[in-house]
Amino acid sequence: MDQPKLSTLAAAGTIERIIAKPDSGGWVVLIQHKTLAGLHIEPLERQRGGRRVFATLDAVARCLSGAGLSLFSVNLGPGEGPP
Repeated sequence: MDQPKLSTLAAAGTIERIIAKPDSGGWVVLIQHKTLAGLHIEPLERQRGGRRVFATLDAVARCLSGAGLSLFSVNLGPGEGPP
């Protein structure tokens, strides 16, 4: 999921949960959102594809705030999805 899609989903109110997880020496962000088929989880991606890795949780917060989001969870455990 790219930044414009994140902003669109945030404006539509379809985001259920946002999870930051440690990965590759930084943090990746997983977005759980509603679709017509049910809930779907997608990682936040770089502009040219591939997972976006943030150096700090502050950087995650700034990015999400820019999309109009103010709440996310931190998951330090293994696994891909929400705890």
